[in-house]
Amino acid sequence: MHNYKDFEVNIISEERIETEHLILRKARPEDTKAIWKNVWSDEEVAKYMLWIPTKTEEEANDRMERTIFYQGKIPAFFTCLKDTDEPIGFAGIKEVEEGVYEDCGACFMRTCQRKGYGKEMIAALTTLAFEKFHAKAVRFGCFEENIPSKSLIESMGFTFLNKVPEVREKDGYEYIALNYIMYNPDHDKNNLT
Repeated sequence: MHNYKDFEVNIISEERIETEHLILRKARPEDTKAIWKNVWSDEEVAKYMLWIPTKTEEEANDRMERTIFYQGKIPAFFTCLKDTDEPIGFAGIKEVEEGVYEDCGACFMRTCQRKGYGKEMIAALTTLAFEKFHAKAVRFGCFEENIPSKSLIESMGFTFLNKVPEVREKDGYEYIALNYIMYNPDHDKNNLT
């Protein structure tokens, strides 16, 4: 089992975080073709996500505009390879109650899965929440049948919180969401309000 503190995380600013292999940074218009090709158009990547694949360049351009706006409001990022700055995924957190942050979706292109990047991404977001925002707790979730994501979250030391039946809006798919939590070691977990 890993701990988020086991990973090299450098918070450059609230808009840029670096790990050993990744840069988490805000989306830019020039990223459109790469993120569309690498992630947004891939039906297999979208399988356990709440969004639908982007089919056309026009849809990708529209989605990029929405993404830039969305990322401007919360700590959400494109995950990019440090060596090339190529966007290979996205990830973010949002405050859902005072001092409690929750992931707002995270994924990687298929060829970049199972390479340890997910651990670096979770470490980066957890470090940001605890050290920059002084969060009391961080929560990550996944579809129950998404075994790799479930294993990743558990391997990072998150504790199972609950199962919640959900319906995906885009297609009415019924699934069970598994939710996990990690308490900030500098806060009293019994004093969460």
